[in-house]
Amino acid sequence: MRKKLIGLLFCMLMIVSTIVQVSGITVSEKTSHSLTTGNILYVGGLGPNNYTRIQDAINDSFDGDTIFVYDDSSPYYENIMIRKSIVLMGEDKNTTIIDGRYGKDVTYIKCNNVTISGFTIQHDGETSDGAGIWITGNDCIVEGNIIQKSDIGIFLANGLPNVNPRGHRILNNIIQNNQGMGIISVIGGSNFTIAGNIIAKNGGSGIALGGTINSKNNIVRNIVTDNNHYGIWVLGNLNYITENTVQNHKTPRLILRFAAGITIQGKDNIITRNNLINNSRQQAYQKVDGINRTEIFNIIKENNFWDGNYWGEPLTEPKRIVGRILINAFLNLGFLWLPWTTYDEHPAQEPYDIPATT
Repeated sequence: MRKKLIGLLFCMLMIVSTIVQVSGITVSEKTSHSLTTGNILYVGGLGPNNYTRIQDAINDSFDGDTIFVYDDSSPYYENIMIRKSIVLMGEDKNTTIIDGRYGKDVTYIKCNNVTISGFTIQHDGETSDGAGIWITGNDCIVEGNIIQKSDIGIFLANGLPNVNPRGHRILNNIIQNNQGMGIISVIGGSNFTIAGNIIAKNGGSGIALGGTINSKNNIVRNIVTDNNHYGIWVLGNLNYITENTVQNHKTPRLILRFAAGITIQGKDNIITRNNLINNSRQQAYQKVDGINRTEIFNIIKENNFWDGNYWGEPLTEPKRIVGRILINAFLNLGFLWLPWTTYDEHPAQEPYDIPATT
């Protein structure tokens, strides 16, 4: 049922489109530690003060606490609910595993200002009808994790009560082999930083963000490769997309329009210094403004800025980027798509060196 809802949500996104670094904690021994400070709880180590279940430690924590999870008892077969502003830290992302095989979402964050880092988060059971991380709060940090084998990698959902998601930082993760999308947000998401991630081999798009009039999302230095639909798909304005490698997005010819490396649907976005390599279409560019017919002659003032991107080969002339704009048709007969073209005036002659940072 959840998978159908996720699919319906992305369909809704498409329909609408048409009209910190975390401070490290060094632990030198895997023995129990005194909890007299009241702000660090331990899971899976040795000694009487260690919890055996992550959820039990979360239940006993308070806002501002840190929960450190050893890899000794990994994998932890749990589906976690977080309702407190805590830091949840694994000992090693490769060996500290949270496996949600017995439920839906592996980790459900229903609070603001949560940090989760240092885990493999997966849904390696008979069903993966859920997200690796589902967030309904704001200003959360997801850093240095491996998120895999779920339906959706990370879902940035509406906050409560019905507040658009904002301020999340998705940093230096590996998001791979999920049945659906790597990262998706509902319409209205804003002020995200998505940086330094490897987003690969997901069954849907790598990154799909439903933004706002003033989205102001930053998508920087990610490796987005071999996903099944879009590499990066963004709805909204004032986004900054730079120094990403987006490659190998190829879908069957019948649905070729879903195979673009970067797709922008909005205005006043900056797309610069990206590598676009071996995608069925390197870009798809649509201005989705719903302009009234009386304003059609003012539309020339609006545009997105593409500059300095590498287009899979050296180019001696500006790269023509073909798009279209949606306006209200004359005589109130509905909507009309008109051609709209822009250019990357200074295409790069060779790919940028954008190493993985995870």
